[in-house]
Amino acid sequence: MRITTAAEIRLIEEKENEVGTPFPELMERAGTGCAKRIMDLTSPSEGPVAVLCGNGKNGGDGFVISRVLKEAGYDVTAILGFGLPKAEDAILNHERALAAGVPVLLWSGTAKALMANAVLLVDCLFGIGFRGAADEVQSDVFESLNASPATVVSVDVPSGVITDTGEVLGSAVKADRTLAISTLKPLHVFYPAREYCGAVELLDIGLSEAALGAADSALMTLDDGEAAALMPTRDRTAHKNDFGHVLSVCGSYRMPGAACLCAEAAVRSGAGLVTAAYPEKAYPAIASHLTESMSLPLPASEEGQLCVASLPPLREARKKATVMVAGCGLGQSWEMPGVLEGLMENCALPLVLDADGLNALAGRADVLKAYAGDLVITPHPGEMARLTGRPVSEVLADRVGTAKTFADAYGVTVLLKGADTVVAAPGTDKVYVNTSGNEGLAKGGSGDTLSGILAAFLAQGLPPFEAACLAAFYHGKAAEFCALDMALRSICATDLLEALPFILP
Repeated sequence: MRITTAAEIRLIEEKENEVGTPFPELMERAGTGCAKRIMDLTSPSEGPVAVLCGNGKNGGDGFVISRVLKEAGYDVTAILGFGLPKAEDAILNHERALAAGVPVLLWSGTAKALMANAVLLVDCLFGIGFRGAADEVQSDVFESLNASPATVVSVDVPSGVITDTGEVLGSAVKADRTLAISTLKPLHVFYPAREYCGAVELLDIGLSEAALGAADSALMTLDDGEAAALMPTRDRTAHKNDFGHVLSVCGSYRMPGAACLCAEAAVRSGAGLVTAAYPEKAYPAIASHLTESMSLPLPASEEGQLCVASLPPLREARKKATVMVAGCGLGQSWEMPGVLEGLMENCALPLVLDADGLNALAGRADVLKAYAGDLVITPHPGEMARLTGRPVSEVLADRVGTAKTFADAYGVTVLLKGADTVVAAPGTDKVYVNTSGNEGLAKGGSGDTLSGILAAFLAQGLPPFEAACLAAFYHGKAAEFCALDMALRSICATDLLEALPFILP
């Protein structure tokens, strides 16, 4: 599912106008589609509806909505937030709304009182063109709307948020639901704007394939159907060797759970075989929890971490594996960089590198570039900052740019974790933005399960970019499944493991 910038959707709409659907007809389709969806949310008998209209094209959508609702028997009023419409199409639909008997109010105390008593407010004040921070007049309108107890539906964009960056620099409308017209935009998937959107619904207004092809969008996301279609099929006559062998190099004396979570996630996500390699000093804590995975205890340092003496048996274990995952819970020691570099040396297996594996190679990023196989790294912003040598604030300010630049520079697939996880890979301009999940994932062990899921998808033959996108998607879906019956604050990584069988196709 594509995510278009403001410039891209304008280009698409201009192309649609060229191929035979004039702009007034597009506005009619958008407004009518929104009105029909609003009719699903509330009935005429429930109470008054107010449609807040700006003086641009988004206000024009609002006049169409108010007219269609009026014709359907709703008690609807259009409120002019910033004066009379200025855009040609909006002026036309303002006149049509008046002709249909829609009451139209200028912004005033009367308008505020009406909003306070409405059951539903429709935000058509600003669209994709909003820039900067709301001024005093705009803030008054936005905050009055937010103060109403009514349900708030924003059309395409919650007014006051910035479309292409998802920034909110001042006051903005906080919608309960946002109807995204034709395509998702960056604000629908990036924080903090995503929090202002409420539930996001995509509204198809029938744009032609010719128009949609006018812009090649770089950003993308997945819905349930698209994700399921990417998953590899499983033949009834298949056996375990058809689904790969994951070698999980994770865990330590102080963090044995990471090894268990990663290995179990790989098993639950469909890997045919999993071998958990870990320091022998953690054997009592790890082996007792590994019922489906094979166990490979290795020589350890006095602190209970892997050491360079672990390399010979690890290299031997590589010969039987089809995919490796390394880093979860390994700890940080002076030997760890040597262990990771030795593991990667003369190896071409697909490798997922996470957590302490990334920390060990901070300042040694050329090791990533030299790796002979497909490499997927899964840093959180702090780890990404250490890899790039940039402040965390810069990473957070440009998550897409940071991930894509690093992916291209070092030839690796980057899964940059966060509430809006992004995935970038060399050889493609596409960047995936994940929209599944919830705050239940903000807990230790969550990243270990993600690494195991990702390794299992690679083991089943998925290319790195697709595997990373799907791992992020289904990791989030597992958290959503848990939230159906659990408090978000109570969700643990082991709960995600138990959810996987119910959300994977």
